[in-house]
Amino acid sequence: MLIFAFASFEACLRLVWSPPPPTDPYVGFSESVPLIVPSSIPSEVEFNSAKLVWFNQQRFSRDKPADVFRIVCLGGSTTYGRPFDDGTSFCGWLRKLLPAVEPKTKWEVINAGAISYASYRVAAVMEQFVPYDIDLFIVYTGQNEFLEWRTYDEQRQQSPWIPRLSSAVDKTYVGKLTRQLVTQIVEPPASDSAQLSGDVDEMLNHSVGPSSYVRDDLWHEGVLAHLEFNLGRMKLIAEQAGARLAIINPASNLRDCEPFKSLGTFAEQIAPQQSPTAEAASQVSNRKQDLNNAIETARDLISIGAIEDATAMLQSVVGDQPRHAGANYLLGKAMFDKKQFSTAELSFQTAVDEDVCPLRAPTKVREAIRRFSSQPGIIQVDFESLLARQSMSELGHQCFGAEYFLDHVHPTIDCHGELARMIVNELATEGIVTNQPTDGVFQEVSDVIHGSIDRVRQGVAFRNLAKVTHWAGKFSEAKRHATDALRLIPGDGESQYLMADCCVKLGQLTEGLQQYEVLFQSGGFDRAALPYGELLAREGQLQAAKTYLLQAVFVSQGPRQRTALMSLGQVHSQLGEDELAAECFAEAAKIR
Repeated sequence: MLIFAFASFEACLRLVWSPPPPTDPYVGFSESVPLIVPSSIPSEVEFNSAKLVWFNQQRFSRDKPADVFRIVCLGGSTTYGRPFDDGTSFCGWLRKLLPAVEPKTKWEVINAGAISYASYRVAAVMEQFVPYDIDLFIVYTGQNEFLEWRTYDEQRQQSPWIPRLSSAVDKTYVGKLTRQLVTQIVEPPASDSAQLSGDVDEMLNHSVGPSSYVRDDLWHEGVLAHLEFNLGRMKLIAEQAGARLAIINPASNLRDCEPFKSLGTFAEQIAPQQSPTAEAASQVSNRKQDLNNAIETARDLISIGAIEDATAMLQSVVGDQPRHAGANYLLGKAMFDKKQFSTAELSFQTAVDEDVCPLRAPTKVREAIRRFSSQPGIIQVDFESLLARQSMSELGHQCFGAEYFLDHVHPTIDCHGELARMIVNELATEGIVTNQPTDGVFQEVSDVIHGSIDRVRQGVAFRNLAKVTHWAGKFSEAKRHATDALRLIPGDGESQYLMADCCVKLGQLTEGLQQYEVLFQSGGFDRAALPYGELLAREGQLQAAKTYLLQAVFVSQGPRQRTALMSLGQVHSQLGEDELAAECFAEAAKIR
């Protein structure tokens, strides 16, 4: 009797009720600027110009023609096509590949990927497409979940069933109605949720490098639950739109990307649950210094090929500080050089998971996405497994690196192409596409994509990558990106400056001097005058140093000008030019 009543109620609900997706109980947005607005062409809509700092410009018909299959790609900067743009993203590849594979269908691919958007913002964007007759949503998310600070109150942290309720009960309409009623009772009003700005406000924007990040395992649990909630929310939004949903399992650069921030656990070991004494604080300081010295020594040993000695030192460090991301990463590098690839992969992955500034999806995030995308009805695009198979076939290991990624998470143009081909293959498995792309068709599309690349724009993109990685203190990576930029835009001053400064930061002083000389022979770069002058002074070239430090005084303002004056004064003093030195110090003292 009870089963019959349940079935009857379920049938009635399906006839008379359309369940809405749940609202996000964790965050709201302090302003609401729509992404999709009317175009100058009455029958079309386009992306709001106020949003183009984050999105590619896209335009499409308000009313979809009956013979069009409309795909919306959502996610963060990988979907966007960073560091380039839509044309070389997997969305751009799909736009060329689908008609080549199945020309009888009119394909429309809309790139709604947004730089730095995490799952809660992706879900909010997805909702805006519901009225536009979408056939398929493709979502690539998981890399940006830790970019913005938001709080999770104690009740939510202790009740993980709340965000996971959707996936447990939404298999039936009775469950969906129950979920809606329960959340109205249990969840606090929207005003109690964290209010985020209308656009991304990254934690990184409030600090020099990743310094604002601290290890916070409880916050990570809240972030993970929030991600799981929004994945379920995306599924319901797709159902409301009458669209299929494809989820891409994300992949990251393991081998050629150092962690952004590493921490040991000294304080917890020495003085748990209490303020450290002066003696304990001194012990912490000494142990930190010993750790840093050991890591730098190991790095030097790796650079000269003394891999066995480096390995022994790093194993000792990791044994004492297993959560130190940097030590695990270097141990991975040593094991990779020894061709112990499986062990290296584990160390690289530990480095990702223990990165205190997690700008790559940790294992728990990827596992949550994999669990969700394995549900019936979801099209799973297992990008990570694709790269694992391809890397093993081509290179004999699964330690992804620069051959597939331009930086920590953004794939190369060709890797975007492989992802697009995998998506089409999965669509063929689902019967959405009747054919899979042959190697010949894929090569033809690849030629078109590569032939459309603007070398100057690509060079600027590499320069931007160099700037970001330089800012983050990842000087080896920044140097590589600056090299790529100069290959495409020879003589670019900022790229040349980044190259020179990276050499100096890496201790390559002779090369650094040479790169600065090239820079100033080709016209110079104002910001480079001060570091070049200081480098010349450090190397004993005092007369030459005066020229560039004086230039730095004239082109700088504020604290930077004060530093230039102090450095110039010190050079004058070393040359016995005491009056000029005193004048510089006096002028510097006036600047606050």
